[in-house]
Amino acid sequence: MAKHWREIKNEIEDELDRIWFDEPEEVTMSKMGVFPGNAGTDGQYFTNLFFLVCDTQAMSWWSMAPGMSCILNDDDFTLDHAKKVFKFFNHEMARLMGDQYGASCPAPWLNQPKMWKWTLEIEEAYDTIETKDDFKSLLWSWFNYVERIHRWFYNVFPWELGYHMKKQDIAQLDQKAGYQGAKVVAK
Repeated sequence: MAKHWREIKNEIEDELDRIWFDEPEEVTMSKMGVFPGNAGTDGQYFTNLFFLVCDTQAMSWWSMAPGMSCILNDDDFTLDHAKKVFKFFNHEMARLMGDQYGASCPAPWLNQPKMWKWTLEIEEAYDTIETKDDFKSLLWSWFNYVERIHRWFYNVFPWELGYHMKKQDIAQLDQKAGYQGAKVVAK
């Protein structure tokens, strides 16, 4: 039997309180390169961290939260429309982060099992959500959770690895081209 949306909201809020100042285990595992679901490219996990930063940003304050807010506050969209849009935008990203894919992925792919669990529970609880205000309340908690996870990943991402990727100006590029016997031509 599906949970009531308020029960899910309370679980999310409890988790938010728990991880507000204390790094969640899922983030600690990820920053240390522990991915039991076998995610990673060529034996490394840098891309995993990159996707966790980017996708949690898109799933929270960057794209989904503002879009859902517009839909929930627009009288041209019904509650049923909002439920469909949330599922269309959220479901597959949450699945990629937290679902298991058989023997080749024996644990949550990107270490986010709660994200997948709550996505499924929210969708299963649609019948208990009777008004747009109910959905707004639940999604307010959901987007705060995903944003908090995003902020943790943003904070632990190894940004210092980009230090050697300095922007180049024409003079620098021309000097480097000269080492190869070439010349940069400005357009």
